[in-house]
Amino acid sequence: MNARLAKLLDHLAATLTPEREAEIEDLHRRALSWEPVERLPLVISYPAPSDRWVPYPHAEALADPEKMLFNELVSAWGTSICHRAEVGDDLPCTIRANFGCVLIASLFGARIEQVEDNPPWARSFQSRAEFVAALQRDPLDFTQGWCPRVLERYEFYRATLTAYPALNRVIKLVLPDLQGPMDTVELLRGCDLYLDLLQDSALVADALSKAAAAQIGFARHLARYVNDGPHGWAHQHGFLIRGPILIRIDSAIMLSPRMYREQIAPHDARVLRELGGGGLHSCGNVNLNGVEYLNVPKLQCLDLGQPEMNDLDKLYIQARERRVPLLRVTVQEGELTSGSVLRRFPTGVSLLHPAKSLADARRIMSAYLGAAP
Repeated sequence: MNARLAKLLDHLAATLTPEREAEIEDLHRRALSWEPVERLPLVISYPAPSDRWVPYPHAEALADPEKMLFNELVSAWGTSICHRAEVGDDLPCTIRANFGCVLIASLFGARIEQVEDNPPWARSFQSRAEFVAALQRDPLDFTQGWCPRVLERYEFYRATLTAYPALNRVIKLVLPDLQGPMDTVELLRGCDLYLDLLQDSALVADALSKAAAAQIGFARHLARYVNDGPHGWAHQHGFLIRGPILIRIDSAIMLSPRMYREQIAPHDARVLRELGGGGLHSCGNVNLNGVEYLNVPKLQCLDLGQPEMNDLDKLYIQARERRVPLLRVTVQEGELTSGSVLRRFPTGVSLLHPAKSLADARRIMSAYLGAAP
């Protein structure tokens, strides 16, 4: 093990405790269950400090399991497990095999590219014939694509943490990004998918069905490698979620409500049904389709990638009627430090706030705690 990782693990073993982890989990669970809470769970993101625990370049972490583990503990989604004790926020301790959004697409033979220090990306097939041929692959053969890398990475995490019993009790290994049926098909087909939805709906339905089968199958296959929970709960993006799976539906914001309801939602509902419920995630503006997302059977939470682009108050009312909590809601600093956010969203929400620095994160969290009744 490299010296930087060993020093980091020693530091975390001395600072993370099961008691604090239980407090964080309890607060998230009560808020997402629409129970009364004294304050909402708040996770703060901030740039990794340049003077300590500096993360490795993304490209290096993809190739090296020690560097990926280091980065997961230092700076994932802009949040930091290793600085949590200093900030005092409500970040759960989770790590994943972070190979980006390409895993299910790689099962179907998509060419995966990684350029400079960017996350991996899937190059879509250039012709309909190539796309159709890709759909003939076995979606449950997890020796294909990047799936073996994922399994090796989790085996490394488990072996490493076994040597640190204190951390093994605290850190959860959670599912990687498995996207969702439509987002995977969009990676394989590219922009032609939107024409196919109108002109070749049978092909799209077949592709969505196979992408859903692959997501369900790989999530089940990974169950022996991860240790997420408790039962009925999981973690994604550094937040607790209701249900064991989070489906990404970013590509669906390009569709009308009717098209999503008729052509995409049945496949999202299948994934949720077969895996025991879960959440939907989308970046961008979901105002057009928000009600359709909330009506998907077995939906248990809605994760917002860019909440600032949405009418949060309207969405909150719609979600409250269905008892579907909203995750990663962002509000202005003044709403946190004054406590007014607790009047706007009394429960049913978890909060994310982007701070400019570690020092700002500490200050904001302290003020938020002081403003709680």
